[in-house]
Amino acid sequence: MKIKVKVPATTANIGCGFDTLGIALTLYTTFYFEKIENGVVFEGFAPEFSNENNLVYLSFLKTLKILDKKIEGVKIKIETDVPVSRGLGSSSTCVVGGIYGAFLLSNTPIDKDKIFDIANEIEGHPDNVSPAIYGGLSASCIVDNRGITANYDIDSRFNFLALIPDFKTSTEEARKILPESYTKSDVIYNLSRLGVVLKSFENYDITTLQKVMGDKIHEPYRKNIISEFDEVKNICNSIDSVCFFISGSGSTLMNILNDEKNLYKIQNKLKNLKNNWQCLLLKVDKVGTTFETF
Repeated sequence: MKIKVKVPATTANIGCGFDTLGIALTLYTTFYFEKIENGVVFEGFAPEFSNENNLVYLSFLKTLKILDKKIEGVKIKIETDVPVSRGLGSSSTCVVGGIYGAFLLSNTPIDKDKIFDIANEIEGHPDNVSPAIYGGLSASCIVDNRGITANYDIDSRFNFLALIPDFKTSTEEARKILPESYTKSDVIYNLSRLGVVLKSFENYDITTLQKVMGDKIHEPYRKNIISEFDEVKNICNSIDSVCFFISGSGSTLMNILNDEKNLYKIQNKLKNLKNNWQCLLLKVDKVGTTFETF
């Protein structure tokens, strides 16, 4: 028996929703799992990930232990369009993919809520794994070391333009650059917008979204480690930008377009910058992780 697991990429934080909001996107990593006699075989992974520290494999093993199941050997193949270390949830796709592989190869019925609990335990950031599992828009938090998530039906008309540079940012570095404390006014700035942002995504209220999308918790600091942040933002604002934010901890920047045809105008302007910026027009994925056996 072979298993195919398809996991969507995610964009997290979404401006004011630092460590809280995440959206699943129509960009995917696909994993194939197959039982073998013993050990592990990797296919399609970069050499630095083709070892027993592979995140998919570690998630697979941890899940088997939690389920009290045993599989002697596994072959894991990856096919992905999600760039690594670019703020699009590549690690979350690996975690979720590995967990699903363990459930399916061990003939355990899929339980998304249990999968979410395991994924959150491994990843530690429910705002990334929740949309990857459930699809759509998620608001998540951690209470007593356990993840809690709520899912929202984001309008399908939103156009997400992912602006992906040819350089990475380190999540660890992006966290270190944040201050240890914030002023009350900065915290209120973010919290007061959160509910309005969620409703605006549900209702396709781009007029309101354009007014309330903002952040004072992470973007003012993280933009300084993303080369050409201001230049890219200015280009988007000058052509078409409902709102603009850092995807995850970067280096991808996300611009929501009113008219998808403006992608080409933005693309042409970006060619004048020193870095190479790839433009991907994406929609929201409302399904989350899918699988099939063959």
